[in-house]
Amino acid sequence: MAVRIRLQRKGARHMAFFRIVVADSRAPRDGRFIEQLGYYDPLKDPAVINVKSEKAIDWLGKGAQPSETVRALFSRVGIMETWHEMKKGRSYDELLHIEEEARKKIEARAAMERRKKEEKKGKKQAEAEKEAKEAAASEDAAADEAPAEADAVAETEAEASDESGEAAVEPAEGDAEEAPAAEPAAEPEPAEEAPADEQGSADGDETKAGE
Repeated sequence: MAVRIRLQRKGARHMAFFRIVVADSRAPRDGRFIEQLGYYDPLKDPAVINVKSEKAIDWLGKGAQPSETVRALFSRVGIMETWHEMKKGRSYDELLHIEEEARKKIEARAAMERRKKEEKKGKKQAEAEKEAKEAAASEDAAADEAPAEADAVAETEAEASDESGEAAVEPAEGDAEEAPAAEPAAEPEPAEEAPADEQGSADGDETKAGE
């Protein structure tokens, strides 16, 4: 009978965790199993990998083949390295430090990830606050500019009104100045020539009388 060490899914949707089990390779994934070696909870921070190391190494010694996922999990907690060292003749007790160091690495990596998340969150929050301040400053500047623009428009309209009033007054003054220019048209001079004729007549009369 071919034996596999694999994961068995449990939990509700979006709340899944996994048992690490030894089962017949022909059995369904979530069906019957021979022995449970531990569990894996990826939803925790850091993810929890709880394995009975001696049991797992015992099954590896019996020829049980771990799935790719289980092999990766065993490597993370140092089980695979311990197993390889035991095949060289070293005892399990001599190799306990391997798992301890592996666990410390997991915790350190998780702490680093948390710190990065916090820094990223803090950076986003700072950027959001900066954008909010800039938006508030822009609104204040727009509010300050609005009265100035209104005053400028009113001043422009007043100037335009004054200019139009001046333009209406100027033609009247021009007409008043041009009116006296029409007076020289009437000249009464020719009417004064009549006495000259009368004088000529008188001279003629005087000539006749002398004769």
